[in-house]
Amino acid sequence: MKKGIKPFTLFLFAFIVIYLVIGTKVFLLNSNHDDKRYNKDQGLKPKWTGVITLGEIPCVETGASSNANWLNTRVEKFERENPGVFIEVRRLTPQRAQMYFTGHADKDILPDIISIPIYEDFVPSSLYEDLSPYFQVEELNRILPLAQRSVIKDNTMKGVPIMMGTYALFLNKDMLQENDITIEGTEIDFATLDRIVKKLSYVKKENKNEIQYYGFGSYNSTYSKPIISMIYNQSGKIQDDNGYRYIYSWINDPNLVPETIGNLDSSRAVRLFADEARIGVFLGNTRTLYKVREAQAQGKGFDLGIYCLPMEGKDGLFQDQIVSYGLIKKDDDIKKYYCIAFLKSLLSDEAQRELNKIGMFPIINGIGSIYEDDPEMHMLEQNLAKFIYSPHEKFWQIYKYEIMDILEPKSQGDSDISD
Repeated sequence: MKKGIKPFTLFLFAFIVIYLVIGTKVFLLNSNHDDKRYNKDQGLKPKWTGVITLGEIPCVETGASSNANWLNTRVEKFERENPGVFIEVRRLTPQRAQMYFTGHADKDILPDIISIPIYEDFVPSSLYEDLSPYFQVEELNRILPLAQRSVIKDNTMKGVPIMMGTYALFLNKDMLQENDITIEGTEIDFATLDRIVKKLSYVKKENKNEIQYYGFGSYNSTYSKPIISMIYNQSGKIQDDNGYRYIYSWINDPNLVPETIGNLDSSRAVRLFADEARIGVFLGNTRTLYKVREAQAQGKGFDLGIYCLPMEGKDGLFQDQIVSYGLIKKDDDIKKYYCIAFLKSLLSDEAQRELNKIGMFPIINGIGSIYEDDPEMHMLEQNLAKFIYSPHEKFWQIYKYEIMDILEPKSQGDSDISD
């Protein structure tokens, strides 16, 4: 009599067959997965280890001393989430960064990611990776329109906006009180500013020295031109703008403003206002507020008043305080994937909310206020919507030399502004 197959033997045979079939399939799938390169449509995450270099150029001043605290936190988080990938931040002066791109740029020494100046960019546009294929419409819609215009042109996206600052008027309230000047309400107009500027310009004797005090002060640097925010107007002839007329008169009236205002850098200008208290009305960025706070914390400084810029006759204000990073073209698609992933991580809700650590503002919509516990910064945050123009406007490109000419004092015979 023929013996049948035992149940255990049958079970063992079936198990071996199933194992061989399924195991082989899994092995093949895993092998294929490891070999795949980044596919933006499928969202695959390839394996790669190496160093990504970020050339950080201080084109825009932050409220705090630098953006290092915020940026280092973002780098550390990205490195934790992507073991074996490292971000090396190289802090470069504009002059050193420009040197890398002089003549025939050597790709081997160029940073992978670099800050994009909002005015004249020394990086040839042909070297930037077009990032538009890697951003969905929904992702782009999160970015403020003003910031989008700084990096998107002719359907090409040469960089990613990261954060923004703003401009405001800062008043030395101690000087106002000493001169019996009061300001009603929370708004300020040009006529009121004119009275204050003229009254707070004087010479004061201190011991044997005569100290000049200025009614109005600001600065003008390669990457920051706050005075333009008060005079820019696209509705007609620039000289007809209210802000232009008043500032023109101040600059051309001896002793109302520092003589070198057209070439004054922000550090010196802020010292004149925050440390030496020799300027009554100061037009500057958020670093001005933080510098005054530092002095107050040390038992120095003065009582500070903050006002938004007057909107008289304007449909919007000019803004050049936008930080963006561009990606230099990569031959390695997987490295490019990680570079783009890092740039996108800087736009996360968490990253954008933590900009309050450095006195800057979010570049994206939909996360609400990040300065609810800071009334002064909250006021400036609420006013950001009024800034709708940037150095990428055609009007600015056409008339920028005529506009900047305001910083050159004219003799009486040269005046082209009527009273």
